[in-house]
Amino acid sequence: MSFLGYTTLLLCWVYCTAERACNEPPPRRVKEVPTERWDKPPYPHGTQVTYQCRPGYIKIGRILFECTDGAWKQHLPLSECRNKPCGHPGDIEFGSFELTSGSEFVFGARVEYRCNDGYQMLSQRNYRECQADGWSNDIPHCEVAKCSPVQAPENGRIIMTGAFELGREYSFGQVVNFECNAKYRLVGSKEIICSSNGRWNSDVPQCQ
Repeated sequence: MSFLGYTTLLLCWVYCTAERACNEPPPRRVKEVPTERWDKPPYPHGTQVTYQCRPGYIKIGRILFECTDGAWKQHLPLSECRNKPCGHPGDIEFGSFELTSGSEFVFGARVEYRCNDGYQMLSQRNYRECQADGWSNDIPHCEVAKCSPVQAPENGRIIMTGAFELGREYSFGQVVNFECNAKYRLVGSKEIICSSNGRWNSDVPQCQ
């Protein structure tokens, strides 16, 4: 083989086995980003990049990428950023909660609260979300359902069945009984019950 042929083969071998540079910046990932700004490619073979977690995530181990023959590859062992835990969201009195987004109490999770039967939520928001700095909002508050005060029917009166005060609101489950004066007949239900929705289950009766 001629000298020119050997030279051509040598140049081809050098070119083909040369370690290529990376022509793209290091990858930006969902949970982690490079610790420095990398926006001036190309980057030589062997360049290393360390990563930090985005807000809401915590780093497990050291996350390192290296330019290897034109491509960014992560060093072993594979480390990652995991969703930051928020801890228990807090129980609600006279109610309960359900995890409606996610499977753990970590960044991105959402819990929704509901009141027990006979109770109404006073808070504007019935949910809490696990954010980068912890749970959002305060724990909601449930209060027993209340029914409006009751007036005695004309020619009749209210029979108190407990320590209730006339003119005051009644709570869920409380019962008010009625009776008519002498020579009057009760038309309607002789008792009404404060329902779980804060309304009386029946109208006040009449005495005729």
